[in-house]
Amino acid sequence: MNMPFSIDKESFSKFLEEAGIRKVAFVFHLKVKDLNGYSKFLKESENSFNSKRLFRVKADPVAREGMWIDEIIIDEFPSTQAAFKFLSTFDEALDQVCAEHTVLAIKPEPSVLFSMVKVASSAVRLFKGVTDKGIPTATWKAENDAVWPDENQMKVARAQNLDEPLFVYNLNKYKPKAEYNNSYEVTKGISGKQAYDRYSKIAGFELLRRGAYPVYGGKPLGLFSSDKECMLADRWDHFIFVRYPQRRNLLATIESEEFHKGEVHRDAGLERVAIFMAKPNKKN
Repeated sequence: MNMPFSIDKESFSKFLEEAGIRKVAFVFHLKVKDLNGYSKFLKESENSFNSKRLFRVKADPVAREGMWIDEIIIDEFPSTQAAFKFLSTFDEALDQVCAEHTVLAIKPEPSVLFSMVKVASSAVRLFKGVTDKGIPTATWKAENDAVWPDENQMKVARAQNLDEPLFVYNLNKYKPKAEYNNSYEVTKGISGKQAYDRYSKIAGFELLRRGAYPVYGGKPLGLFSSDKECMLADRWDHFIFVRYPQRRNLLATIESEEFHKGEVHRDAGLERVAIFMAKPNKKN
C-alpha cells in the first residue's frame, strides 16, 4: 500500500476500511503557538473516542530538513471510524493552537511484539549488559545526512541533559535494491529492507545491552498536514519509536566499534529517513 499525501480525511478513512485495516494510530507533529489553548486541547482530547495516549514527548530544539516541531504525540484508536471522528472533532482546535501540525496515520504493530523486545532487552542486559558513563566522544559524523541525523541535530543532541531518557523517532524509506559500494562483498539482489535488517541486528544488540529498544512502530498509511510542502509528504515504509534509558546511551552506541560494522548496511538499504530526537514531557 503506497502512502498518499492527503487532506481528504473522509475518502481516506473509507480507503482504510475497504483495505480491512481496523486499529490505527496517529502520530502528531506539532509546532505550538498557543500554550494555554494547547493545554486545553491535551486535556479534552486525551483518551477521547476510546483512544489511548501512548506517548507525548518534547522534541529537541532543532529542525529536520527545515521542519520545526515542539512536540510529538502518539494516540492509538480501536478503529478507523474512531480515529477520524477524533480528527473531525479536534482538527479545528489544532489549527487554532498550532502554527503547523502534521498527522501521520500508521497501522500499529502488535503490542506483544514490543513486550517481547522489552523482555529480550532485560535478558541481554543481564548477561551482556554495558553501562555508559561520562560524556561520550563527539567524533561520529554521518557522511549521508539523508539516512542519518544531520550535523545540527547531533550538535543539539549532545548539548541536552545526558542523564534523561531519550526517544528517537525513525521514519524509514527503503531502496528497492540495496546499493553497496564495490569494495563490499554482499549477496547480489538483496533488497533495501534486507540490508537495513542486517544493520538492525548489529545496532539492535548494541541498543539492547544498554536497555534501549523499540517501544512502538508500524506501517505508515497516510499523512495529513497543514503545510502542503511538509517534508514528511513521501512514501514511507516503516515507523519506529525507540526509547533509551539515557541520552548518553545513543551517543555511546554510535561511537562504538560494533555499531560502525553495521553502518554500511544502513547506508546501502535506506533511501531516506525522517529522524527526530525527544525527551519525555514532564507535564504529561
